[in-house]
Amino acid sequence: MSQNKRKVHDKFFKETFSHLEVAQSFIEEVFPFDIRNKINIAKLEKVNSSFTDALLKEHLADVVYRTEYAGQDALVSVLFEHKSNPEKYPHLQLMRYMTNVWHEEQKQKKDLSVIISIVIYNGETKWEKTSMLAYFGNPHQSLHSFIPQFDYLLFDLCGVEDHQIENFKNDLFSLTTMLMKHSRDSADNFMKLEPFLVKRLNALDNASQDDFIKTSLRYIQKDISLTRNKLSPIFTQVSNNVNNIAMTIADEIREETMEFATFQHIKGLLEEGLNADTIAKAFKMPLKKVREIIQKIKDSSN
Repeated sequence: MSQNKRKVHDKFFKETFSHLEVAQSFIEEVFPFDIRNKINIAKLEKVNSSFTDALLKEHLADVVYRTEYAGQDALVSVLFEHKSNPEKYPHLQLMRYMTNVWHEEQKQKKDLSVIISIVIYNGETKWEKTSMLAYFGNPHQSLHSFIPQFDYLLFDLCGVEDHQIENFKNDLFSLTTMLMKHSRDSADNFMKLEPFLVKRLNALDNASQDDFIKTSLRYIQKDISLTRNKLSPIFTQVSNNVNNIAMTIADEIREETMEFATFQHIKGLLEEGLNADTIAKAFKMPLKKVREIIQKIKDSSN
């Protein structure tokens, strides 16, 4: 998966898992019972702090929640990684992330938190989970105590059936999971989800979840690359409100596409040595607008 495509999926994940309801439902539906029953769902709270450094941000899209665990404060980290192939050394990325959290807590003179790490994976091949000890081949038993060993939870969508996702109780979590699982589908295969999508979109509309509907429909139309025409069987079965949201998003995407094309054309002309005045005349655009675009081009190259 290309870096740009990965960022697109990471963005969708962050937007959806930043909803408290989605995080709560994830824990209730997916976590092992012996952990889930010790987490105080009612006290789950999103942490608005950046614990990842510049290098780590290239690999992880994180959403962090703090909660009470068995009567004690704990930090629950939800880490999301989109790859076409499973990560070979996930513990190393997770450990770097955990260390950053602990450094931040240390600076704030707080007690260090126990971190529950969750990898949510929707690659095309099955994720083969191993221990950190396995990274080192077959080290002598006397060396085991010198190797860090910790576990992480894995939610591998390769092993989750559609009917299981349909049975998730929370509409937001169910829709998020289904879209992530089928994000690489062809248009025809994706449209097999029509009954599910109609049901969930109508449920979200009844719950006045307009922001979540916008996020989901934008992801479908722009990032899974399904046009409104292709989605028309769905829009004949949903409310006028959902239809209006979809039309607004389609207009926004068209405008963004045109702006991007203009941006690229102007960038090319600048590289050919043309100045703002000449470009403005060629595009029949206000000089002020051309200068704004040129400034954006300069900013993006810095």
